[in-house]
Amino acid sequence: MATTTVEQLKEQLDGIAFDQSPDVVGALSVDRYWKAEMLRAVGRPWLADAVTSPRTAEEVARVLAAASELGIPVVPRAGGSGSQGGAVPDRGGVVVDLSLMDEILDFDEPSGLVRVQPGVRGQCLEEWLNERGFMFPHYPASVHLACVGGYLAARGSGVMSTKYGKIEDLVASVEVALPTGELIRTVGLPRHAVGPDLVGLFIGSEGTLGIITEATLLVTKLPERRAFRTVSFPDVASGVEGMRRVLQSGYTPAVARLNDADGTRRNLADMFGFDIAGVQLLLVFDGTEALVDVEERETRAILASVGGRDADPAVTETWWERRYEIYGTHAYPSSYDEAVPRIWGTADIVASYSTILPAYEAMRTLMCEEYAAYDLRFSGHFSHWYPWGVMVYGRFVVEKPPPAVDDAIALYDDIWRRSSEVVMRAGALINDHHGIGLKLAPDAAAQWGSAWLALERIKAAFDPSGIANPGKLGL
Repeated sequence: MATTTVEQLKEQLDGIAFDQSPDVVGALSVDRYWKAEMLRAVGRPWLADAVTSPRTAEEVARVLAAASELGIPVVPRAGGSGSQGGAVPDRGGVVVDLSLMDEILDFDEPSGLVRVQPGVRGQCLEEWLNERGFMFPHYPASVHLACVGGYLAARGSGVMSTKYGKIEDLVASVEVALPTGELIRTVGLPRHAVGPDLVGLFIGSEGTLGIITEATLLVTKLPERRAFRTVSFPDVASGVEGMRRVLQSGYTPAVARLNDADGTRRNLADMFGFDIAGVQLLLVFDGTEALVDVEERETRAILASVGGRDADPAVTETWWERRYEIYGTHAYPSSYDEAVPRIWGTADIVASYSTILPAYEAMRTLMCEEYAAYDLRFSGHFSHWYPWGVMVYGRFVVEKPPPAVDDAIALYDDIWRRSSEVVMRAGALINDHHGIGLKLAPDAAAQWGSAWLALERIKAAFDPSGIANPGKLGL
């Protein structure tokens, strides 16, 4: 981007922190998207032209208004823990660092509503609420890194979504700075009949329709009790069928995590040292004593009817206590070798019960057979259950990628392109809660089908200059 244009932006943003130093720009031009991290590791990073760090919603709106006038791409960034490239400035421009907007503004305890800025880290919010006897039941693996703004922008989820819902179920209202510089606030409650739900328009929009500058979240009391169960199954299909019956009978475990045999080995045996194998379901129940007793008893009975057998509950309890240790280890490697760049990723797909197993098998078969020459290791676990279906994580690591960086990147892109094709062909959706970003952007139009036209028109109306996180979501 022309230096004069960036300097013009800097002049218009007088009084707002504006940094062009290589160290700051480099650190804030990457998230956990494999391709971006790899390019940085080999000295070919995607870089912003500058980083601005507003402290208020009004300052965010000023940044957007000025950038819109000058035609400068704007990329919002909070914790930088996303895996899809949603916070990567692949077209240059300015990164809007929201980390200074980290205040908890108000707590309406009787209503269970807490109002926060987008830079509040998940772990900080949880600790603040726990001190007051409450919790925000949204626990992603990256809770210690991720911020509220990222939760919302990516339409994220946490391990207790089966009972408490995904992030869109935990938001009452939002304040948004539009790409043209106006600030808007949606109506204050999540259930109403005063018109369309604008909150849902911005959740999952990844900064392409504006930047969320504040959110009112729905919180709940800490449970009286948590109970842990582990149930083994003869195969994945019986585990999925058992959980379908549980959900459709009206029971909602807080956590239900069904590991295939490779997932059990990787996530339980190798990670925590358990002597355990096969298909294993981790269950956590929470709530009042009476509620936990009923749900635990009835869920176990339903699962037993399809071949589920009680296993060691200590496995699940240990996983619960140590679940964040998986972030930054073999499941999310963080080291790079320029000569042999290791490849990894997580395909979190979602489907109805009628299509989830064919979609899972299609994805697993593709990865294990078509990329066997590269020693691709695949493991899966099913979580985030709904009455109508479930999502599955397909985690892969390529142990023997091509030695040349460009060839490794080409292989990485090919894995995503072909996995999206087989998943959509099987009738599933290509993402449940990590978002689209850059990684899945080439597949977004095909996923949306005829509705893509409506999304493009919404984008054009909200962002006529095309500066709001361009390219993300395929927009």
